[in-house]
Amino acid sequence: MSKNEKVTENKEQTEQKVMTKYDRKVQKRKEEKEKEKKEERISTAIGIVVLVALVCLVASFPIRTYLATHETYVVVNGEAVNKVEFDYQYNLTKNNYITQYGSYLTYFGLDTSKDLSTQMYSDTLTWQDYFEQNAVESLKQNKALMAEAKAAGFTYDTTDEYNTFKETIKTSAASAGISEKEYVRSIYGGYATMSRIEQYVKNDMVMNAYYEKLQEDNAPSDDEIQSYYEENKATYDSVDYRLTTIEADLPTEPTELADPVEETAADTTGTTDGTAATDSTQDTAYQPSDAEIAKAMEDAKVLADDAEQTVAKDGEAHENEKKSSVNYLISDWLFDDARKAGDTTVITNDNSHCYYAVAFEKRYLDETPSADVRVIIPTEDKTGEEILEEWKNGVATEDSFAELCKKYTQDTSAVENGGLFEQVTKTGMTEELSNWIFDNSRQAGDTVAITVSDTTYVLYYIGQDQPEWKINIKNTLVSDTMSQHMQDITADVTVEDPKGKLNYLKVQAEESAADETAAAETQEITEEQTAATEETTTQAQ
Repeated sequence: MSKNEKVTENKEQTEQKVMTKYDRKVQKRKEEKEKEKKEERISTAIGIVVLVALVCLVASFPIRTYLATHETYVVVNGEAVNKVEFDYQYNLTKNNYITQYGSYLTYFGLDTSKDLSTQMYSDTLTWQDYFEQNAVESLKQNKALMAEAKAAGFTYDTTDEYNTFKETIKTSAASAGISEKEYVRSIYGGYATMSRIEQYVKNDMVMNAYYEKLQEDNAPSDDEIQSYYEENKATYDSVDYRLTTIEADLPTEPTELADPVEETAADTTGTTDGTAATDSTQDTAYQPSDAEIAKAMEDAKVLADDAEQTVAKDGEAHENEKKSSVNYLISDWLFDDARKAGDTTVITNDNSHCYYAVAFEKRYLDETPSADVRVIIPTEDKTGEEILEEWKNGVATEDSFAELCKKYTQDTSAVENGGLFEQVTKTGMTEELSNWIFDNSRQAGDTVAITVSDTTYVLYYIGQDQPEWKINIKNTLVSDTMSQHMQDITADVTVEDPKGKLNYLKVQAEESAADETAAAETQEITEEQTAATEETTTQAQ
């Protein structure tokens, strides 16, 4: 050890020896303060982290809402569509589908109480994908139709209709026992509010009004309707005929024509384990042999031929039946242009093992007129009789009945037009309502209150309208025209998915790529086969 090192060591030992009790106390306090400062810094840091997390969590709500209302979700026809608008259209599409097919949803494999993205609509698309695809198609049509309406200078005052919409929301929310805010979100999407969807609702009203105008503008003339009828008479004509059905008497147990049955040991002596044999077919209906069926049909044919002689008088009467409702085996015969009154025939139904003896009476175009009526479906506050009494005690006119409809009906869709239903027909109408409306004695101004299955209808009869066949042809022609029009105006409408939100577009792209690959492979194989054939032909030559 050097001299300097030793001096330093002695100095350190001297200093350590001279440290007093007081010095150690001061040192301890200093260390405790430093520890407190360190813990304080740690606590502060943790607090800041927690605070930042809370701020981020709270801030995320307005951020998500802002993005939903301002950020582009998809682009349709060059127009940005945000999340609120997309959800609005998505839920309209979904809810309409569920309402239309409600009783069949279980057969489709759809459970609306579960996540739609986990339920398959097809091999490649979920139900969510399917509804998103339909929502986009609706957006394409809406954007194209609105653009056309604006270009045509079409305007429509939505004030009254929108006020009715708001009242409907209010009433529906009250019936559901929730707030209007909750109801709107449940129907139109999590970011929907009345103010946010107002423009979309009004746009729909404008588009519907414009669409109705296009329908009116494209309504066929009487000559066009008549021409269409002449080309499709069998669809719209009716027939009266008589029918007798002769069923073959099929044997219920084996006859001499039965197929031979091979006996087994078990059939005669019991089972192989010694227990008594059991007839496995004792609970199954006997299945006749082909020979037995042929014999039964042969016997039934004799009876059917006899029935043909009397069917015009004794057969079951069928009146005013359209071809679509007649048994397909006899419809072609009945609607043959060569058919004339008094014609009879016997037609075989091999599947049901029977014969039809048929007598043709007449074919005609049913000219029964439709009707125009006003209808009130009373709320719980008023009975049908009370509404009629109030109407009778007033001026008792059609207009006053329309005003009562606005006041008392629960059918909100009929409020604006005073419960007016034009060109109603017997088809699809309940028998009770049909019998009253289409009674031959019915006069303009007649009223009645009819209850059908716990629902009361208060009716005001206006008068007759066009026959059903004309209405059906008109609707068909207008529908065809409008369908073609919508195809034309949406043909060039583009859809962009900048955020990759729409899975169905990805699926379509993958399927398209797979089809192209398959087509290319098929083309390559075809070319190789062609080349091989040509080479073989050349060698043979």
